[in-house]
Amino acid sequence: MAEENIVRNDALVEAVAKMRENFVQETQSNVINIALRGEYLVPANIVKNTQLVQDKENHLKFQDHPQARFMLIKHKTNGTFFPVFTSREEFDKLEKKEEFTAVKMKFGDIAALTEQSPAVVGFVIDPVGMNLPFTKQMLASIKETLRKARDARQAAQSSAPAEAAPNITVSGDGE
Repeated sequence: MAEENIVRNDALVEAVAKMRENFVQETQSNVINIALRGEYLVPANIVKNTQLVQDKENHLKFQDHPQARFMLIKHKTNGTFFPVFTSREEFDKLEKKEEFTAVKMKFGDIAALTEQSPAVVGFVIDPVGMNLPFTKQMLASIKETLRKARDARQAAQSSAPAEAAPNITVSGDGE
């Protein structure tokens, strides 16, 4: 079994179904929290780009620099998105005019790729199935929320009273 076939996000699929039945802040937050921890399949063409490079001793040699070209899908009114898939079964539902490889990526890596792509509005998870979009605006909001939570944790840790810390002493006599 190929490594790419073991990507499963069943908890996310279930959470999205619950969110769509009961669209409240709690179900939305649950979907985002599960999505943040997921690994996904992203269609890409990996192109082997061989270049002639010079080393420190001025020797020339050929070196491979693979480059990924990611698939884009266009929505008639909402713009261009990266398609992202929760499983191999969902990946296979997408009609592809050319052959794409399923590249395994984490949510944060997909978000970073989206941020760095000016022509892209966001990414959409399972565009043929559940069709769950994450726009750049949503990603910025998630990033800001995570930053605030991290800052609050760090502030709480630095201002914790000294007596709350464990009192550990080491004796030098070996007994």
